[in-house]
Amino acid sequence: MRPALLLAAAAVSAALAGGGPALAQPAAPAPAAADPTVTDVRCILVAGSLSQQTDPDLQKLGQISLVYFLGRIEGRGASANLASMIADQASKMSADDLKAQAQICGAIFTAASQSLQDLGAALQQKEGAPPAK
Repeated sequence: MRPALLLAAAAVSAALAGGGPALAQPAAPAPAAADPTVTDVRCILVAGSLSQQTDPDLQKLGQISLVYFLGRIEGRGASANLASMIADQASKMSADDLKAQAQICGAIFTAASQSLQDLGAALQQKEGAPPAK
């Protein structure tokens, strides 16, 4: 991952957070963006905000999420002008938007995690190994 991108996302997210815990209050789910790249860019902003929290577990989740959503963008071949896309979305998102987007990003990340667990279980079953506890 490019360090400059991480710093840019973190700086933008810190600015959106306004110095307080950006995700402290639950918000209504935001509608998913029609463009999956826009959704992933918005999730990078959420991840950057999480990585700026004081709770080490939230920081770790933010870092992992940042790598995941960046990977989705790069895997799609849509990383050209990423810094501009991040700045554009950051300028459009309020703190409430960030909180609402977190629910969408969480659902995407949870679905991917479940897919990995399902794949692992299927591979273990195919190989005849007992499932992990």
